[in-house]
Amino acid sequence: MQKTFIKLFKLFVTFSAVITGWTSLLLLSNTTFNLEIKELINKMYTNQINFIFNVKDLSILLVKDANQRFSENNHGINQFNKDRKN
Repeated sequence: MQKTFIKLFKLFVTFSAVITGWTSLLLLSNTTFNLEIKELINKMYTNQINFIFNVKDLSILLVKDANQRFSENNHGINQFNKDRKN
């Protein structure tokens, strides 16, 4: 299983290196697709930033949900204890 992950990691690193090198070479050689490549790279980074903000917002919602559930559970336990004492 570990060998599979190592092979996948090496494949990912190799793919990333090839794409990065190829993109750098094209940007330096001023091809006809230069503007489109820059726009696409800009979109990629924008999506990464949006992804980080969305993860932050999701985390906040999950914490709010957990707090609400725990407070409802504690309220139910407290009510049960009050009824039991009477």
